[in-house]
Parts: sequence; structure tokens; C-alpha cells
Amino acid sequence: MQYARTMRLTMQINVKYFTVLSKITQKRQETISIKENSTIEDVLTILVKRYGEDFRRYVSSGRKTEGLQLICLLNGQDVNQFSGLKTKLHDKDTVALMPPVAGG
Repeated sequence: MQYARTMRLTMQINVKYFTVLSKITQKRQETISIKENSTIEDVLTILVKRYGEDFRRYVSSGRKTEGLQLICLLNGQDVNQFSGLKTKLHDKDTVALMPPVAGG
């Protein structure tokens, strides 16, 4: 009898951190492995587990809660142009996390 092997396909996603997040992670960028059909929200969940409460507080502020509104870019475009945090990712995508730009 032949057994079917189920392969868990993974993708490599580049994540770039700016300002406070680069201080929390102590990185400007990193590449993470995620399973196929993952979303930006899945990436944030992985990163919160990796970097803890300070990261969670900062990133959660971008999820329409009080405080800073985090900007999340996918390959240089605002994810709100797509499906927001539910936007599906593809192998070799780049996710950039940054605070909003203020001027004056």
C-alpha cells in the first residue's frame, strides 16, 4: 500500500522594520518562513510570538485601536489597497511595517 505524503509548502517573506519596531526587534529586516496561503495577519501573529509584548502593543495600534496607526506595505503598496491584514502573501513578498509619516 502506498502512502500519500503531505508536504507543507512554505514561503519566504522578507519583513522590514522601521523606527520603534527596528529597536524592539533589533533588526532592520529579516526573512521568515510561513506556510503557503498565509496572510499579513499571520505574519504579525508569528512576529508577536517572537518579539513579545512591546511588539504586540505597537503592532496592535495599527489594527484600528486607539493610538498610532501602523502603516503596513506589501511590496511597496499600502495593504489597505488590497484586503488589509487579510491580504494573502506570495513567496518572496516584502512586508514593511512603519509608523505613519507626519509633517509640519
